[in-house]
Amino acid sequence: MKWIEMDIRSEEAYNQAKEWYDEVVFTKKIHLKNSPNFDELKSEIKGLKEKYKNVALLIITEKPSLIREIRKRIPNSLIYVQGGNLRVVRFAIENKVDAVIAPEYGRKDSGFDHVLARLAAKNNVAVGFSLAPLLKATPYERANILKFMMKNWRLVEKYKTPRFLTSSAESKWEVRFPRDLMSLGISIGMEIPQAKASLSFYPEMMLKKLKRT
Repeated sequence: MKWIEMDIRSEEAYNQAKEWYDEVVFTKKIHLKNSPNFDELKSEIKGLKEKYKNVALLIITEKPSLIREIRKRIPNSLIYVQGGNLRVVRFAIENKVDAVIAPEYGRKDSGFDHVLARLAAKNNVAVGFSLAPLLKATPYERANILKFMMKNWRLVEKYKTPRFLTSSAESKWEVRFPRDLMSLGISIGMEIPQAKASLSFYPEMMLKKLKRT
């Protein structure tokens, strides 16, 4: 079994994760208000791929149309969208991004429903269950986040939506062993084999899709 960490956001975190995982995806965050300079972005991605091999772009935007533009112009990288904005998340799933990270992020609800879960399953869009928001939350916020994650897990499991567990680490101190991320999965309702699959089977399917592009 290969352990795969799908969302690591800094060089120091990547170097730490490589000690514990068979494969690691380096994620570049992109805050977009307008179309980026695609020549510069493609050049940067090329450099990141030479250094890290597996690269994802995490798009953070309030303008859904930019997601389609990135998806069309940058076809050979994983495309993630940050959860939080329901309109953006729906558009991202409709346009077949690779994953939505933490649909409940910054919300007072789960940021996900049965319609989105069914559509994500149909379009092969994964849901990333991320540890990072929990690490930065107050005890009250943490309880709510876990409640929302549990709800989202039930939907993901019901509709057989692709999924993965991740630390979304931005520093080496936020990286976690596979067994720790498995514990997160179990705490939101996964059985042990489901938690293992969320760190191996489903991530491996995503990386195979990336290698075919």
